[in-house]
Amino acid sequence: MFTRSTCIRINVRSLKQIWRSVSNQPCVRKTSLTSTFTPPKSDKTNRDTDASNASRKSTAKPSKPQYRLVEDVEDLHRYCPGGYHPLELGDDLNKGRYRLVDKLGYGGYSTIWLARDQHRARYVAVKVTTADASTSTPEASLLSSMRNPPLGLGSEITPRLLDEFWIAGPNGKHRCIVTPPARMSLFDAKEASTFGLFHLDVARSIIARLIRGVAFLHSQDIVHGDLHLGNILVQFPREGIDTLSTAELYENFGEPYSEAVIRLDSKPLSSNNIPARVFIPSWYGVRSDDINLGEAKILLSDFGESFNPHETARFSSKTLPLLQSPEARFSNEPLSFPSDVWTLACTIWEVFGQRPLFQAFFATPDRVTAEQVETLGVLPPEWWEKWSGRHEWFNEEEGELDLKKKSRGPDGVRMSWDQRFEYCVQEPRAQAGLEIVSETERRAFRAMLLSMLAFRPNGRATAQQVLCSDWMRDWGQPALDRAGVI
Repeated sequence: MFTRSTCIRINVRSLKQIWRSVSNQPCVRKTSLTSTFTPPKSDKTNRDTDASNASRKSTAKPSKPQYRLVEDVEDLHRYCPGGYHPLELGDDLNKGRYRLVDKLGYGGYSTIWLARDQHRARYVAVKVTTADASTSTPEASLLSSMRNPPLGLGSEITPRLLDEFWIAGPNGKHRCIVTPPARMSLFDAKEASTFGLFHLDVARSIIARLIRGVAFLHSQDIVHGDLHLGNILVQFPREGIDTLSTAELYENFGEPYSEAVIRLDSKPLSSNNIPARVFIPSWYGVRSDDINLGEAKILLSDFGESFNPHETARFSSKTLPLLQSPEARFSNEPLSFPSDVWTLACTIWEVFGQRPLFQAFFATPDRVTAEQVETLGVLPPEWWEKWSGRHEWFNEEEGELDLKKKSRGPDGVRMSWDQRFEYCVQEPRAQAGLEIVSETERRAFRAMLLSMLAFRPNGRATAQQVLCSDWMRDWGQPALDRAGVI
């Protein structure tokens, strides 16, 4: 279940190579979101620096090697004991069954590869987990438990575990998870598009499928724990890519592109912990506005943060900061299904429109909370008192709360829910020449999302209640019917 990255049918990797040769400059852009995108978390490694103290003893350990920046690849410093497993195209895994033919993506705890299953003449995605995460991730066991999921609404968007095995290498032992490949994530589809929008009926269909899928997971006592656009994948069309040879695959989608790993001190690579070359993730997808209703079949991915709240007490969230529920910061109670519902609401908004519901250039906890309060109102009293940074964002005078931000320039004015809907949904859709949302649907959509964004978890709608909302009945389900979904 994993993917590539261009917005038009040209070999973007070749263009990147030409640009680099012309500019002779490194280029930095945000990490590519693939099916297993993991936002930067606590697994970041500390990079040692050269000693600045001349009096330091000569017995001090040498600093770790530093590498020339390569954009759109995993952190090269994580190729160390406990980290990534070094791989090359052409490598055979699991006793020769899976031959790597391309790279699909990477996350904080894994690299993902397109491989040819030599036994079944098909393409698969192989997720190779870092050694330090291989023994702790619940993903494989959870997917295994859903190998034959009970039939029901939403079960169709849960991924199939095709195989699981271990490999040993210079950095440790690594768990490998094999699933069907996918075209791209919703994030990548939006990023590839000029306007970052889906056609309205396609957006409705995706949202309805997503609501059904989360309701199904919750019925199985599973909290996904990391819902965002990068973890929602679009499946290949029915004909797929299995009939293509590797050469035909490259002819259709472009040759894999790699760059050499070079130490900044110009010394040769001194160990086999790191590969000599790293591959840039490839792209098999289409732009969001090129997806038609029949192609909007999605899969949930990356269950590395999933848990059963009846068995595991989880007190912190590791999903994207702007999507985290407020109880993850202010409550002493363990997280449960309502935290998924909050994140689901934020994700639904982003599918419907162009921009996220909550926005911050640098998403500190206080900035996130300020965005939530601006949009939804005052926190519950005990949380409000607990938020020590509230005076930096809001005025409290004579017992009354002024929800306008303190003067911080042109951005210091509050944006209400309705203003955000115009700014994030209606205006971009109109500018792109796409259908806008009717007033009747807008009211139903607002009611559904606000029920999912109640501050108190016990006051929040359940996924099952969302499934029965007016918006699902009058717009979500009809879009599924038009798409031919049972």
